[in-house]
Amino acid sequence: MRKNNGDHSDRNGQDEPDLPNDYARRRFMQMIGAGASLAAFGGASGTLHAANSIGFWRRTSNAFVLDPRKTFMNIGTAGSMPRAVLQFFDKANKEQARDSLNGYGNFASLRSRIAPGFGVDPDELVVSYNTSDGMCHAILGIPWQPGDCVITTNHEHPGGNVPLQIAVDRYGIAVRRVLLPTGNNQSPEDYVALFEEAIANAQAEGLNVRAMMWSSPTFVTGTMLPIRRLVDVAIQHGLISICDGAHLPGMMAYDYAQLGVDFMAGAGHKWQCGPGSTGILIIRNKVRDEYNPLPLPAYFPVVTSSYSPTIGGVPWTNRATGPVATFDIAAVIQSCGSKHSPMLNALGEACDMWDEIGRSTIQDYVLGLANELKRQIISRWGEAALYSPDHPELASALTSFNPFFHDPELIKNSTAVGEFVSRLNNEYDIIIRNTRTPVRTSPTTTEDVFPLRVSTHLWHDMRDVDRLVDACWDLATRISQGA
Repeated sequence: MRKNNGDHSDRNGQDEPDLPNDYARRRFMQMIGAGASLAAFGGASGTLHAANSIGFWRRTSNAFVLDPRKTFMNIGTAGSMPRAVLQFFDKANKEQARDSLNGYGNFASLRSRIAPGFGVDPDELVVSYNTSDGMCHAILGIPWQPGDCVITTNHEHPGGNVPLQIAVDRYGIAVRRVLLPTGNNQSPEDYVALFEEAIANAQAEGLNVRAMMWSSPTFVTGTMLPIRRLVDVAIQHGLISICDGAHLPGMMAYDYAQLGVDFMAGAGHKWQCGPGSTGILIIRNKVRDEYNPLPLPAYFPVVTSSYSPTIGGVPWTNRATGPVATFDIAAVIQSCGSKHSPMLNALGEACDMWDEIGRSTIQDYVLGLANELKRQIISRWGEAALYSPDHPELASALTSFNPFFHDPELIKNSTAVGEFVSRLNNEYDIIIRNTRTPVRTSPTTTEDVFPLRVSTHLWHDMRDVDRLVDACWDLATRISQGA
């Protein structure tokens, strides 16, 4: 049985992290650290250079209670609540039980607290239950008509595909899918062209194209579809924009108002490291001409206990036409009976922690690790092994690749890949996952492959990347030898 090289005593502050020692690693540390203004845990703040901030990144790692015997690299499925958030959650649960508290309300103070970290106003942010919950709110709240068409992709998660199918069956809409590219030979312009082509083809069929829906990043490969460019396509054609941003909160430091997207649903329990059953739903609720001049789409809440035909005397259908909201749409959606307030407020604690560290700092760090991982994959396996690109505009902290250098066709065998993932866990103590990914073989056809998917996060360092690459290479070698 092959275990990780060395133990994880550094997780408890016993050893100093290995700093990069070649050119690529120096560039990585420069990218994540030069002039970064960081806030240390415990409230003190200061300016630290990441390359010399061993203590800071040690505290970052020690902020989590992860099993030190394992290397957790599947944050795309689930994160881990930091120690301080766990303590808050535990205390709040006990107070809730001790004082028989309820969870009624629209959580205005919580929304006001965390909305600035996402670049929006409180009336545009809902603390949802998860991405799928948010996607159902977004898609099923739009008053669709028969013949309406949504342009989406073939790499979507069931969280978006299922409410779309409900809309197909209930309202008679049509769905047309862009067959996405994979690999490292991609550009942002490719996605613009693919969506433009799909819109033109749907209109040629006589369909009324109403909306575009896509994932950024896709859960199957980690490719970051260029949100702002696709919103510009939607604006050009007068379309509603819906983004499955499951992995965005906690990973990327996006200003959602500037992105201009109409609806974005994300997870709170993945990269943001809040409790399970939490998410972030962004709903555009005012017209900012510089970001998205289109009128706000007609929309009705689907799960609420506070809906009224008029909100403060304003009819529900009279949505804002300028930069001032006519009513707090997020409050209406947020208010839905008694919610588990310790859970929602614990997400707020995780968001506070991210804002204190600096979302841009976290984004640069996790993307820097992912970029180093991609570089090592190319160095070991060759560029053809990558299913997610390293293009700066298309990269995320999710990396997808084929480890079978001796027989690349094994990537089409779900059983073989599943066994690889299992052995990586059992024999090397590294936890990742694989995905089912349709790969385009022609403009109209695909075949399924099952690449490994790796998440690089705040609690990782360069040694974890090295350890993963070495373990995957070692395991693939052993498999090629029948071991």
